[in-house]
Amino acid sequence: MRHIFLASSLALSLLIIGCGDRSAPPKVEPLAVKSSTLKTDSNTIVTDKDYTTVTLLGEMGSKVFINGKEVGTFPESGTLEVTFEIEDAGSYTYNIHSESLDGVDSQVIYIDVIKKQKDASLGTVATAGEASALTVSQDGIIFVAEKNHGVEIISIGYDDKVSSDLLFTIDTLDAVSVVLSEDESKLYVEHNDGKFHVLDISDLSHPVEIDIIDKVEKSSSILSEDGSKRYRISHCGLIGEDISNPHDIQRDFLLEDLEIQDTVLVDGDRKLLVAHGKEGLALFDLSDTKNPIIISTKDLSGDTSGLSLLKKDGVLFVANGSSGVQIFDLDILLDEMNH
Repeated sequence: MRHIFLASSLALSLLIIGCGDRSAPPKVEPLAVKSSTLKTDSNTIVTDKDYTTVTLLGEMGSKVFINGKEVGTFPESGTLEVTFEIEDAGSYTYNIHSESLDGVDSQVIYIDVIKKQKDASLGTVATAGEASALTVSQDGIIFVAEKNHGVEIISIGYDDKVSSDLLFTIDTLDAVSVVLSEDESKLYVEHNDGKFHVLDISDLSHPVEIDIIDKVEKSSSILSEDGSKRYRISHCGLIGEDISNPHDIQRDFLLEDLEIQDTVLVDGDRKLLVAHGKEGLALFDLSDTKNPIIISTKDLSGDTSGLSLLKKDGVLFVANGSSGVQIFDLDILLDEMNH
């Protein structure tokens, strides 16, 4: 689907210049394209964005038409900026011409816009050991459990491409899992003996162990936004429970699948995305709360064993064994897996 509206940004240039001699038919110079966003030999824009914006140059007062629809009039400056909104991937052709004050049409030029499907993968962060579990803070700090390699604390950026900065390595623990406290001031690291080491992480460059405890609410148990559903991984598989009445907890389902190692709720709590070991990711539909239906799977290299979702940014972090941490745009990933 396409929409056209006025806006300002990039640079496509149309030269539309009327002649001052009124005794002969007005002369209109051929249109020319001057833009780094276009291939000069084919007037083609290739993008993975939902829009592209071009700047048109022409005669003041001339009306501009795109695909036969009037979209504006050149002001005194002679520049008019037009944005093409492109919702769906595909190839689109736009013909552009102007009509001068004398009613003379300019030569038509054609602009081809090709929208590519965005890649769900934002990049990968290598880890010293095999990434087996992870959790992410609201500030985009990931804590990666890497078994006998301990825990790596890594600052992540992903505006244009993934960047990473190793802040600290806790190499004294054989780390099975990691859990952040609600206020994100403490990190609970599960040692392979089942004990949880409590670390004060108020200074990420120097975490301090302050306690060892037997139990902590694990990240593999997640709640729906309204607090009525709980999903947890047990020795039997993935269990879904109705906890709307805390005095009468009811089991909704049991997925007897020992390969499920972690899970997150996505798509407004209507779906479950699970880490499925060597088979990568699996997406389940929860429309029938008693009978989740698998929608699709996505193969990833390595052993997919941990998931953490930064909801405010729509970014999914995946602990993927020897492949390190893979990072995905959640919306694009779900779009891929839903089709």
